[in-house]
Amino acid sequence: MRHYEMMALLSAELEEPKEEIEKIEEVVRSLGGSIIKTEVMYGGKKRLAYPIRKKAEGLYVLYNFELDPAQTFELKRVLGLRQNIYRQMIIAPDE
Repeated sequence: MRHYEMMALLSAELEEPKEEIEKIEEVVRSLGGSIIKTEVMYGGKKRLAYPIRKKAEGLYVLYNFELDPAQTFELKRVLGLRQNIYRQMIIAPDE
């Protein structure tokens, strides 16, 4: 297991963003990972620098989790299929 951080940009039009945040956490758990911390950044909705899918606002969420390195590709693939996730970026911070 390795420590990762993921920044996800979610749709600002979600009625219940907490449900989408929990679904992403469940995807990590289903791949054998464990969530350490989840944090909504910037206090909620944030104006985007440029439109994504013709939307001007988004919700940034930072996830800290542990996951097997072989499962990161599958995590990106599954999250890429979700309509309410505009972008995601996974990094492995230096120890």
